Amino acid sequence: MNFLNIKYFIAIAEEESISAAARKLFVSQQSLSEHLKKLENEIGVPLFNRETPLSLTVAGECFFEGGKELLSAYERMLSNIDNVTTKRRSKITIGISTYDVPPFLPDLLIRFSEKYPQYDVSVVKRLHTDISHNMLGVDLYISYLPLDEDLEHVILIDHDPYQVIFHKTLAEKIYGDHWPALEEELRITRDLSLLKEMPFLVLKDRQGQLARDLNSIFRQYQFTPKVGFLSENGDLNAEMCLKGAGCLLVPKDFMNRRFYSLASRTPDDLLHYPIEITGFEPKLAICYEKGKHLHTAEICFLKEARALFAEAKDT
Repeated sequence: MNFLNIKYFIAIAEEESISAAARKLFVSQQSLSEHLKKLENEIGVPLFNRETPLSLTVAGECFFEGGKELLSAYERMLSNIDNVTTKRRSKITIGISTYDVPPFLPDLLIRFSEKYPQYDVSVVKRLHTDISHNMLGVDLYISYLPLDEDLEHVILIDHDPYQVIFHKTLAEKIYGDHWPALEEELRITRDLSLLKEMPFLVLKDRQGQLARDLNSIFRQYQFTPKVGFLSENGDLNAEMCLKGAGCLLVPKDFMNRRFYSLASRTPDDLLHYPIEITGFEPKLAICYEKGKHLHTAEICFLKEARALFAEAKDT
């Protein structure tokens, strides 16, 4: 028995036809029939009921389930061997979310490239929901959000609390003379509902985890935000916040790097306050498929990511 025979058998079972499977596999129908005959002779029982469309016998059903497991394990083994051998490509592909670019990423990419010039790095955007189920074409995925338990998580920030950011002039326009007292209460309670009269910058991310997380925050505080601006791009929302268009809810690390790393761009009256969140634990992580053997480029990238955040924590 060999893996090619198993692969051919599974294709026939899925297509319910030798001719259809032959077209799918780009082999002749005669060759496929011979492979099936050899497999059935080796096992000693028929695997298909010869009818149209083909159907599996009881033995065939057992072999189909076991064959898929064997083939999956074989493909994982080959992938792991490819990951750890010298034949492995000297390229690493980093996945990021579709809604924005992590503000630390340029620094991390420059740091990595300067230290490991032998590796090429490319960055691709992926829907968060897609990554949770399929890392195809992505070596490592950067996320401020929780991911599927089937993925390994290298935590960069174990607790990255959310902040609300807006211009002081906007708050004074909305609340007038009541703003100083309300601001003091906001500092003490971290209660987002105190700002329910303010316009919010809302992310239109229908299939994304971020939109669901932000919605859970508003549900926690039992109010529907007034929309000051709506877009599918987090970077644009950040720029609109700088322009005074409304309140923005973001993780603290994102806020510090996006708004305060370049002091010359940060307005003097831009305010920010931590918000109490109970629905989920905000973290920052780099993820990859569970059970995957990391190749050298990936290990080095994770090492530099940890070092970057360790240095930021010490400053």
